[in-house]
Amino acid sequence: MTRSTTAPRPGPCPACDGPLSAELATQPDPRCPHCGLGLVPKRVVGALLRGIAALADLIVLLLTAAPLHFAVHWALDRAPPVRGAPTLDVILQWLALPPLAVLTWLAPFLGIAAFYFVLFSAISGQTPGLALIGARIVNSRGARPGFVRAVVRVLGLAAGLIPGGLGVLWIAFDREKRGLHDHLAGTYVVRSR
Repeated sequence: MTRSTTAPRPGPCPACDGPLSAELATQPDPRCPHCGLGLVPKRVVGALLRGIAALADLIVLLLTAAPLHFAVHWALDRAPPVRGAPTLDVILQWLALPPLAVLTWLAPFLGIAAFYFVLFSAISGQTPGLALIGARIVNSRGARPGFVRAVVRVLGLAAGLIPGGLGVLWIAFDREKRGLHDHLAGTYVVRSR
């Protein structure tokens, strides 16, 4: 049995959504035939690798932001809304709390996490998790997303997590492997190696 060696189909133009042909990748200065945008041929990163990167970023945040989160609550002399070891009963008590009470308790951690993602995305185009898998965030022209796009991306990530994570799960089904946050910010996650 032979394996197919066909090249992946190119996605649409990031500026005008016009269809692109695979032959553009062989040209020295590829441009969209519809709008004239200079194209940077890249391979996008799929949901599995992005999930690994997200897990690595979560570990970094748990090691750094979680102690700061608890230090803020200790300094403000605020006790958690539910106490106890993480048993099923305690987890159910957390789930029974009003969403605003949970968000208020998690605010320091969420603020540090938002700062983490904005800072790394804007400055280098990759978080430590993305660097681990050899990927980076780019805009439609292949450059770092910049501060404004990084903020829009984080806000879009938060919005995509609210409806049961559907905005993030969309990465697995989207042809360009982009979630809601990528579409809102006009960003792509591509291989950097």
